[in-house]
Amino acid sequence: MSRGARNPVSLGLVVALLWLASPIVMKSQTPAKGQLVGFVFGKDGSTPVAGAVVMLKDVTSGTVFQSTKTDNLGAFKIDGLRAGIYALGVTSSEGDYNSQELIGVKPGETAKISIALSPYDREAVEAAQAVARDEKEHGESLVGHVVRYVSGAREVEVVIERGLLQVGDRVRVKGLATDFSQDVKALSIGGARVKRCLSGQDALMPVSRACAPGDNVYIVCKRGVPPFFLAPLGLAAVVAGSASLVTIQEQEPVSPTDPNGIKH
Repeated sequence: MSRGARNPVSLGLVVALLWLASPIVMKSQTPAKGQLVGFVFGKDGSTPVAGAVVMLKDVTSGTVFQSTKTDNLGAFKIDGLRAGIYALGVTSSEGDYNSQELIGVKPGETAKISIALSPYDREAVEAAQAVARDEKEHGESLVGHVVRYVSGAREVEVVIERGLLQVGDRVRVKGLATDFSQDVKALSIGGARVKRCLSGQDALMPVSRACAPGDNVYIVCKRGVPPFFLAPLGLAAVVAGSASLVTIQEQEPVSPTDPNGIKH
């Protein structure tokens, strides 16, 4: 009798537990969304830019998210971001700007950054766009060739024939006896470190293997996300917070007047 009496009670408990658990299971199936908040400043990193719109593009799906216009403090907010990697751009009354870094967003977390807008020359923009188009269509883009190889320093002198080469690009060096790929970790012109080398310039570039004069240098992956997210007039540089392929560190944005003045 005692064993038979326990069976209905056990079944009732199981049904009750399943009923209570079902909403929790349903809720856990909906991924938590993240958000990005911060400030947009001018080139000096402290003058707020009002009326700008921050745009994020999911590099996996291509979905674009955008903020409302920044307020007088330059504050912005973007809600409803799924966990993932995003390209960042800013459009303003003074033109469009791209970040050369990728932004990582975690589920259920608020990422905080500050952005400084800095213009750069049209020649560099057009050169980069030409290389990006070629790389997208053909898988790589010829930018120049090796003039000489300095064996002791393990670096090559490269003359840029078209487009531009910049630190962070992935290149392929190919010739009769040469064929390898590597990231561009440094460039120098006339003994001075530079971030990019334009058509008609010669630059020294460290290499991981021996090369020969006449070897071709191809771009196989342009720094950033080609083609450009916006038709840019300048660079949107993250000046506070960490733009990373993994996440943005939880740091308070820097505001010249109110570090907590983000509109929600």
